[in-house]
Amino acid sequence: MSVIRTVYGAATYVGLLVKAAAYGARAATTRRAVERMRSRYQDRADSARYLSEAMTVLQVDEPTTTAYMEVATLSQSAADHVGAIVSEADVLAALAEQLSEANIAQHGRMADANRTHDVQMADRSFIKRT
Repeated sequence: MSVIRTVYGAATYVGLLVKAAAYGARAATTRRAVERMRSRYQDRADSARYLSEAMTVLQVDEPTTTAYMEVATLSQSAADHVGAIVSEADVLAALAEQLSEANIAQHGRMADANRTHDVQMADRSFIKRT
């Protein structure tokens, strides 16, 4: 019974490490995508602000210049909110890294022992989860 637990524990340990790495990769990918979105909103805000100011100098009607400034304000707000998502993605990546480190710290000796032991392990077909 202890051999089954050892094999199951090793498989669980490796699975957790793989999942932690996958979460870290997903968090990094999400962060990059959200950062691109933030940049697009920021560019739109800057462009709308520039156009509103230029139209004001050119004495374009007030409703048009006001509408462009409102677009600038809303785009800036969206960029700021997306920036908060980027921060949360960073937190997620850090937590995934901590999960990986915690698993290595807690189960690393067992994994090392399984890799370096000289005892013949049971055939996988013999060991079945119940």
